[in-house]
Amino acid sequence: MKNIGKCKKWRILAYISVLGMLFACADQMLLDNENPAVRQAKNKNQELTVSVARQWFESNYTPVVPTRSVDGTERLQKPYWEKAKEHNRKRYEVVETPILSQGVHVVMDRETATYWESGMKSDFIRNTIRMVVLRDKKKGTTRSFIMTFVGTLEYLKKTRTIGKNSYLYRQPDFSGSVLFHELDGTFMNGWRYSEGKIVATLSAISNDEQTMDTLGVQTRAEVEVCYESCFPVFEDDCTYSYVETGDLESGIVLEIEENCIPKYKGDDCVTDCYWEDDGSDDEEEDDWWKDYPSGGAIIPPNTGNNNNNTNSSPKAKNIFRNSNMTETNWAALERMLDKIMADCMGEALYYGLAELLGDQTLSIQFNNGTGGSFGPQGESVGISLGGQMESNQLFHEMMHAYRAYQETLSSYNDSMLNGEIEAWYAQYLYTSRLPEYPGSKWEKRDNTDPRRRKIKDIAQIIDDKGNLHPGKSSWDLSLVIENEIVPTFHQNHYSADKYPFDYDRPGLENFTNLRKLTINCL
Repeated sequence: MKNIGKCKKWRILAYISVLGMLFACADQMLLDNENPAVRQAKNKNQELTVSVARQWFESNYTPVVPTRSVDGTERLQKPYWEKAKEHNRKRYEVVETPILSQGVHVVMDRETATYWESGMKSDFIRNTIRMVVLRDKKKGTTRSFIMTFVGTLEYLKKTRTIGKNSYLYRQPDFSGSVLFHELDGTFMNGWRYSEGKIVATLSAISNDEQTMDTLGVQTRAEVEVCYESCFPVFEDDCTYSYVETGDLESGIVLEIEENCIPKYKGDDCVTDCYWEDDGSDDEEEDDWWKDYPSGGAIIPPNTGNNNNNTNSSPKAKNIFRNSNMTETNWAALERMLDKIMADCMGEALYYGLAELLGDQTLSIQFNNGTGGSFGPQGESVGISLGGQMESNQLFHEMMHAYRAYQETLSSYNDSMLNGEIEAWYAQYLYTSRLPEYPGSKWEKRDNTDPRRRKIKDIAQIIDDKGNLHPGKSSWDLSLVIENEIVPTFHQNHYSADKYPFDYDRPGLENFTNLRKLTINCL
């Protein structure tokens, strides 16, 4: 019996050995085709080790590298080699290091910069900024640049691991932008991400207004839309003072106390291009790696024909202006107006605004956030739209413009929330009539956002032309607006100091523009 037990033990060990060889064979079959003999560990390079990268860098650059900030001042920086890490993927090997620099250097997107105030203590507003040395094994070339991860406000609030993103790896939930700069501070290119997926390319702004080529990402896109996107940059502004330390017995000495507060230095602006119908998937993105790295190479200008035909997009150019906008963007804007004007109220809004403008035009631009805005005064009076370029957002901002040209600046500013309520309700009417509305993200938004749910309640009192339903009174409307809608807006991103409500405009007086625009609608 004892010998049988030993036999069983040896038999089990033999099975384990065979399974181990099978798994080893299976693992060998999954090796990268570029190197079938040895599977390279992701964190251990074959050619570009940390010591090789450091030797290459110090033979091409000074140990401390001067770089230019957005305000033109010079800032010193150096790679922190003691914290360097190796990474590789297919034909590329990378060494990344943190950067030692003078003071804090923080880059944000517009939404985060609006939320953040200089001097505000926040445990989530941060960047990942690294110096990268990249080796292309196929071409035998090595180069270096600065990589910056800029998260969206929503992403920064929910994550504490932005530092895990790297040149060859993006976290599955990363939303924001990756910017690549030369060591001297010159912007090269970048990507914009949403939930770990590339949704747009970032390139340097071209003086000849041409669009920029992408880095080879093939999609089933129909139209590429480009706009100017800016990233506010904050750097330390330090003051120094002498303070007394010690006591009379041991002696009083003076020590220098440093007080540094990050202050706004300027904007780093780029060209942001995305596709209205992005058909890329994980397999295509992985194939793209065969010939292109994930950024850090200067993109050449597009040599295609960029016909600046003033006869194109006539409706858009009749009421808007932007000397830096490409014809592709104008065409996208024209399509949005076509969609708006297919609605009776939207058609009246377009022609009514055109009549109020006369020979003037409104400036139009696209931001890198999701929100829109209307500026009622100054040389820049006009509209800013989020990068998703939705017609209902344009409709909303055109409602503000239509109202602004019929009021004094003082009355407009003193009734900001009144105007928002009318624009939101008109936007809801327009969007809910679109054929794609049922089951869409807009319907979900109207049913979940507390402000939009309150706006929908207006439809129980007035109709889509701004007239009272039978059995309802203007007093009923005032009660809903003043007791429910105004508090909900003031509690959700529309503060009372920035969006005052004029209580002298009761009930139906808040929807005079809606009634005017729909007077001829069935």
